[in-house]
Parts: sequence; C-alpha cells; structure tokens
Amino acid sequence: MRIHATCLDHVVLNVSDLDASRRWWSTLTGARATRDHEGEVSFVVGGQAIRLREGVPAPRGSISVCLLADASIHDLYERAEELHAVQGEIHPRTAATAPVQALTLEDPDGYQVELATYTPEGAPVP
Repeated sequence: MRIHATCLDHVVLNVSDLDASRRWWSTLTGARATRDHEGEVSFVVGGQAIRLREGVPAPRGSISVCLLADASIHDLYERAEELHAVQGEIHPRTAATAPVQALTLEDPDGYQVELATYTPEGAPVP
C-alpha cells in the first residue's frame, strides 16, 4: 500500500466555540463553510478540508497548520491583520517542497496557523 503523495484529505480540529471558529477560519481562508451529517463544519481549501468539531480543544500551541497561498506575503499580512491575529513577524521557513515566507497566527483556541507563500526564488518541486 502507498499513500498518495498529494492526498491529505482533511484535518479535524476540536474547537470550543463552533460559530466563532467558523467565522475566523472563513475570514482567513475565504472559503465557504459547509456542515456535514456529523455536525462538523468544513472548509475546502486547496482540495483538502479543514474540519471543525465542537469539543475540547488540544492544549494551546500544540497544533500547528501551514497554509500555502498564491499571494504576496504582504497580502497575507493584511489578511491576518483583519483577524487581529498576527503573532510575530514575517519569517523564512522550509516547507515540504520549497522555501517559503510565513507569518504565524493564532486561532480562537490557540492553534497556530502559518500563512505562507513561496519565496521569489523558490518554487514548488513537482
């Protein structure tokens, strides 16, 4: 058996306030929320889903998710400022396929979310 290289299907995050988290993640991703038959709220982002489930969140800072965007780092910073969620400065990171510039945000439950874009000299490796 092999796992498909580009097939991370979804991630589920337990959240303390489903409505507040839905608004936050919707603003962050620009994606429309849908609710499935199990009561989870889903955002399809880049072909994968981020699902939110009402429950006890993981300890603050224990979960980190990186979202790659096709926008400038400055556009990402402006989006983050809309959420009043910037945690620090823009910083270089090594993503799975290439170098990125990133900034770290914190969602309402303390999950760390990196917004990243490929560096001008970097490009994703196919």
